Amino acid sequence: MTDITLPTETQVRAVDQDAFTWDDLMDGLITESHGAVIKLVTESLDSGAIINISEQYAGTGKTAKFILDNCTNSADLKIATTDVYSDAYLTTSEYFDNVGNAANVYKIDIANRTRLNQDEGGNAVSVDVLDAWGADATVVLSTSILADAPTTMGVNDLASNRLSIPASIALNSGGTALAASGDLTIDLGIYSPWPVSMGHQAHETKAMKLGFTSMFNNLNTGGGMIITNFHLPLVQTAFWDAMNALTNTGRLWTAEYVLNSESDGTGFWQAAVIKKS
Repeated sequence: MTDITLPTETQVRAVDQDAFTWDDLMDGLITESHGAVIKLVTESLDSGAIINISEQYAGTGKTAKFILDNCTNSADLKIATTDVYSDAYLTTSEYFDNVGNAANVYKIDIANRTRLNQDEGGNAVSVDVLDAWGADATVVLSTSILADAPTTMGVNDLASNRLSIPASIALNSGGTALAASGDLTIDLGIYSPWPVSMGHQAHETKAMKLGFTSMFNNLNTGGGMIITNFHLPLVQTAFWDAMNALTNTGRLWTAEYVLNSESDGTGFWQAAVIKKS
């Protein structure tokens, strides 16, 4: 049964980052400080646990590779990274090469879940969410007009939000699925928000709220979430809206905030670790 251990700031600071196997040249947003947090939480997972790394525009494999190289139990885990796998910002097309084609590392490609609609000048106008894994993948579930304010969600709708991802679409380099049937449930989620606004901040904030609640609702009880770039204002807004909605609907959690910007703890927290109760 999953039962992660929440690391304290003291424990995170005690990790010897100089001992990490680390590739400075590989694209990716993960830092060695993030690695210290990831190592401590990952090493509290049971054998067979599933890790889902959500890295929007940044699924290069660097985080998965860090786990493989630096966590003592990595061979006993299944690691799946979710992204659209486009090389528009970072080089994600080399994902499997970067992780050495490890059999326990999987790719979840969600590029077919959304469609960006542009005007004649190539400007983004709207985003469609498609029923990517339904009977008809072309069915539009919702459309967001980027010039308009996003539709406000009620507390219950936000808290109960869950993206059901078929485990069969999580494929390793050899094309083997993480599981033949059923939806993906996880023991650890690593959510790495893209650190720069793409120009539609209100819609980005809503998408991040949905990302947080969906990841939480896909967690097994006792599992956890690591959120990087936690200090960014957009991340803070999305986090508290999402987690307060969960709390107010009886979904319980505990947290440790780590990687303080100041050694005496008086600065801002750069990562959060959540445990689902």
